[in-house]
Amino acid sequence: MPNNPYRPAEGDQAASALRRTGFHVDVQPVDGQVVVRLHGELDMATAPALHQALAGAFDGAGTSIVIDLANLTFMDSTGIAVLLGACHQADEAGQSLVVRSPRRPVLKAFRLTGVDKILAIEPDETVPT
Repeated sequence: MPNNPYRPAEGDQAASALRRTGFHVDVQPVDGQVVVRLHGELDMATAPALHQALAGAFDGAGTSIVIDLANLTFMDSTGIAVLLGACHQADEAGQSLVVRSPRRPVLKAFRLTGVDKILAIEPDETVPT
């Protein structure tokens, strides 16, 4: 498997957490946007990998960042904090940030915490909300 900069090296404590939760991040430029796809569980142990990936996304060429949560199975408050930080960073940089396709439990967490009023969220049209 090619070396993924968002997956720490073997033997690293963070690598153990990423393997345990199945969390990984794919970042791709698509039509002037930077699409950040999250997979697995986002929690305190895996949030640093997302933070690192987002730092790279803001350094990219896109003026719009899309965070795709369609394959994210769990998110705790640490993950929410990283997304809020990214929203603030996008505002300061004059970029837009959209959260796309959160699954029902993640969307519920957004609603319970009021984050759905802060983040631009595009629901997955195939999943009832």
